[in-house]
Amino acid sequence: MNDSGAKRTVGAAIAVVAALGLMTGCGSDSGDGKADGAKQAGSAEQGDGASQGDKSASSDPDAKPLSASALERAALTKGEVKGVEVQKMTDKEVSEGGSAKTGKAACRPMAALMGSRYDPAPKASVHRAYATDLTKAKVGSTGLIRISSYGPGDAERTVKDLREAVTACRGGFPAEDGSGGKADVKKVTPLDAPKAGDEAVSFSLHDAGKEKAVIKFTVVRTGPQVTVFFGVNIADPAKSEIPAALVDAQVAKVAKATNGAAS
Repeated sequence: MNDSGAKRTVGAAIAVVAALGLMTGCGSDSGDGKADGAKQAGSAEQGDGASQGDKSASSDPDAKPLSASALERAALTKGEVKGVEVQKMTDKEVSEGGSAKTGKAACRPMAALMGSRYDPAPKASVHRAYATDLTKAKVGSTGLIRISSYGPGDAERTVKDLREAVTACRGGFPAEDGSGGKADVKKVTPLDAPKAGDEAVSFSLHDAGKEKAVIKFTVVRTGPQVTVFFGVNIADPAKSEIPAALVDAQVAKVAKATNGAAS
């Protein structure tokens, strides 16, 4: 497939993802970057769907949050992962569509994952769309990558909140998309997380709507940076995936940038 054809196909994939309400400004609609009441009390434990990386959860104290320009340089570009088309997303593509919501406080960290408002709010973020098995006739899995830098303790808190949400929200939760339509999650399934970064958590959300989509997430913390991956296959939900090579390549670039910032 030539460059223009690949770009059009990835663009179509983005449109499919947007239709599911998974790339819009999710989370609180207050505009302050916070999802009220989303936090859970108690200590974080390494449980289902979570994996510790080669390092401990306490990262290098010298690691610094990356600037927006540094995050851009750390993001994957075309041709770095064989068989995966990667495309930069515009701010409009990331933020348009309104704010998804859930009334179940424990599950708001999940609802906020693919939006542009988070609690805690990152210092900077960049986004990429990706697609696999691209041909003129079909698209395999599609998805998004978000790389964000955080202030002291906030990256750890982000992963902790998601880990707790995986446990609290296994039975699913009610949700609305940015237009106020139903976007309920039938169930949340913990998955084996990769041994990547300082810590990681993986899980899948099962759409309660007619699409019956299965959306897989992997979230990796590398010092004060958090990389969020999600993958979905609309045509065949059982084949939704986040390519391991994609995760490995992106986390390696973020680690290199983080280590460079600390030196």
